[in-house]
Amino acid sequence: MQTITLGGFFGHLNRNTSPLDKLQKKEAFEELRKNLPAKEQALRWKPVWNSIIDHVGKLLDIDMAEIMLRAWKNYFDLSKYADPETCPPDTTCLEPLLEHTITSRHKPEIVVDIDRIISKTIPFDVTVQLKLKGFTLEITGGKIVKIHTGECSGKGSVKCFDVTLLEKELGAITLPGTIELGDGIPVA
Repeated sequence: MQTITLGGFFGHLNRNTSPLDKLQKKEAFEELRKNLPAKEQALRWKPVWNSIIDHVGKLLDIDMAEIMLRAWKNYFDLSKYADPETCPPDTTCLEPLLEHTITSRHKPEIVVDIDRIISKTIPFDVTVQLKLKGFTLEITGGKIVKIHTGECSGKGSVKCFDVTLLEKELGAITLPGTIELGDGIPVA
């Protein structure tokens, strides 16, 4: 199964950007830094900060196909394909999807624990909007087994404490012509 993630959509976070400087000055991060032992603040803060930044990429390890499938199952009536009379198990049914937009919002968090001195939850807000045209679902045995892609454009942002860390607006996103879903995703 091919995986296209939000991390691939947004790209990598540049460590030397002014939004990161701005974020580091937010009260939550100042509190973390001040609670480190005084003589080691500068020395110990850098690895903590680097670890937080490294984990931002992991927060974006969200499968875009899963986002699309969840929206399609809620918006389109795919449950009819679970009926063996409508779509027999040995038959492949195609469901062309109309042009549509999917908006998805995620609220991942990083919990920072430093030597049992302080524990802080760092909230993130990830929003993505995908405009899709010409997509078709291939359904066999009550499961979506392939997504035939069409045109896709999108935009999105990654924020932390109201600081925009990543922002992307794309005219056209290149997707593989077909996304294989392994054993398939049940339609109902």
